[in-house]
Amino acid sequence: MMWSCAFKAAAGAMLAWLLFSSPHAWAQAAPRTEISFARFFGSCEADFGSVTDPALATGECGIITALANRFNATNTDGIVLRPQVIEHGSYYNQLGARIIGRDLPAIIIMHSSVLSDFARRELLEPLDEGFQSVGISSADFTPQAERAVNIGGRRYALPFDTHAWLWHLNHNLLKQAGLVNPDGSVLVPRSPQELLAQARRFKAATGKPYFIWLTVNDAPFFARTLMTLVHQQGGTLFPKSPTEIDLRSREVRDALELMQTMYNEGLASHGHDYAQGIRAFVAGQGAVMVNGTWLIGDLNKQATVRGSALERGYATLPFPTLFSQPAMWADNHVMAMLKGGTGNPAERRAALLFLKFLYDEGGAWARTGQLPTRQSVLDSSAFRALPFRPALVPIGQFGAGLPLSVARQSRVASILGDGVGSIILHGKPVDATLARAERSITQLLQRESQFSAGRLLAPAKP
Repeated sequence: MMWSCAFKAAAGAMLAWLLFSSPHAWAQAAPRTEISFARFFGSCEADFGSVTDPALATGECGIITALANRFNATNTDGIVLRPQVIEHGSYYNQLGARIIGRDLPAIIIMHSSVLSDFARRELLEPLDEGFQSVGISSADFTPQAERAVNIGGRRYALPFDTHAWLWHLNHNLLKQAGLVNPDGSVLVPRSPQELLAQARRFKAATGKPYFIWLTVNDAPFFARTLMTLVHQQGGTLFPKSPTEIDLRSREVRDALELMQTMYNEGLASHGHDYAQGIRAFVAGQGAVMVNGTWLIGDLNKQATVRGSALERGYATLPFPTLFSQPAMWADNHVMAMLKGGTGNPAERRAALLFLKFLYDEGGAWARTGQLPTRQSVLDSSAFRALPFRPALVPIGQFGAGLPLSVARQSRVASILGDGVGSIILHGKPVDATLARAERSITQLLQRESQFSAGRLLAPAKP
């Protein structure tokens, strides 16, 4: 009895110590909730593996790594986030294999252009109720971001950023050619005619092409540029149905004609792949490079390099409005939750809290050059203090791509870009080439529609 009483007293004392004397020790003994996060953007643990302040990180890899570290270091809910880094080129193939094998991450990063493929197969969790439960307000999404995640009135992902087609400018060369306003700002063309006149003037003054184009093995370049010019005319590539593309419209022909003229007159560079195009622009071999938001940070850094062709002369702006209305190709990185990726309510809650963390940290991610998807962040003084960002705000409203209802968008863009490229680069006949691309894309989408209707890929079960 004496030993029993002594044991009870000791146990009581230990419990009191845990509860009152050492709250940290008690917290450490509490169960943890682990969730997995599949992402691309590369691996940079050697540089940023211990960084928890995104302001101390650089680049997409550095900042996403620091954000994950920060979440693990600061969340008070006992959540442990386990990032799973997958190489960008094989990301979707690996993700598909993992879904089939039932090895499901809780959270996945995706492009909005593939979101509908997953939602159509019922692989994703609708998130409206989940957003409300953790305080994510979709009313703060920009118009472009809302279009990117809303399928049939339901939101299937958290929009994380908007990336879009820009003009990257060498102000030094444009000034040399006299293509600046009296206040020193760049003279921006506002019609195809103005563009051609300025490009010809630039070439006559410098002997260089006005544009650096990505013409070698870069089908997305041609697809994105064509989409931009068609949207600026108020057109669409899918006027009837998300399974039937129309490449016979006047808007498509006018866009092609402008691109052909630029290339045939040597107003756009020849023979550059993606990496060569960037090097050519940095070396001052052309005035304007058409490329994405993701290059802003690196190119702005080049402007600080003494003796660089871009020294104190880099600028950027959204793809200018050359036709009747503003528009520029845009896509999004979004965060989605796979059905079955969380095994219990605690894990689902943990995944939603991580989404809320990313929603709150939209300003930190904007340092990559990608645009925030929250209007309040776009309007904030902190965002607008970043280089060139005030000029990019309209992308949140006017960014455009293929309709979200169109399936297999990566493959569609590849076929479209190959067709446009063969016309511009190799002089292939316009009518026959467009008709062939139209048939290939429509057949692809109609087969995809039949597959989805037949549910050949079984949906994941919660």
